Amino acid sequence: MVSRAGRRGPVTLDPFRGYPVKRIAFFVFPRMTFLDLVGGYDALRRVATMSVDPAVTHRIIGTEALVEDDSGLVVKAEGVYEDLGAFDLLYVPGGFGTRHLVDDWRCIDYLRSWGVERPLASVCSGSLLLGKAGYLKGRRATTHHNAFELLRPLCREVVIDRRIVDEGQVVTAGGVASSLDLGLYLVEKFWGAAARERIAAQMEYRAYSAA
Repeated sequence: MVSRAGRRGPVTLDPFRGYPVKRIAFFVFPRMTFLDLVGGYDALRRVATMSVDPAVTHRIIGTEALVEDDSGLVVKAEGVYEDLGAFDLLYVPGGFGTRHLVDDWRCIDYLRSWGVERPLASVCSGSLLLGKAGYLKGRRATTHHNAFELLRPLCREVVIDRRIVDEGQVVTAGGVASSLDLGLYLVEKFWGAAARERIAAQMEYRAYSAA
């Protein structure tokens, strides 16, 4: 992000706010936490179904064709390690599976292929994967409180008192239920506050907070 001086102090400019997101990739892997995924998925899928932008689509991309989460629930991926070139937003959940994937160079190189020109987001320990791929270098980030120490070497600063940390290209969220807030936050970041309020009302989610 870029800062400039203003009458009331520094003003932060986010070049990714309002970024034209049309295709969203959700990355899934064994032993992820399902709520990390579906909390954000539910808000973001409504961008199209509620006609905020009917052109928005999404795709579930996995490390395997069938992914079993950390409770035994099975998710069917629509593709396995597909080329990410056609997508505008990448969403990475967390879960115990991230502890294995941080040392899986196929996964880390795959995430690195996303590059620095498009936005990406994580929930919970998904930030460990983004950090290992280099996206958190020089940036603040957050994660589940049980993973603060694992995240610390991978970023500039671990934020322990916010549910969502927005560093422009990269948005990270805290543990599990923070995925609900992250999904709505991303709706506002890319489609505006009115869209976020409308979708939150349809979800009957009254506890939204980025703080």
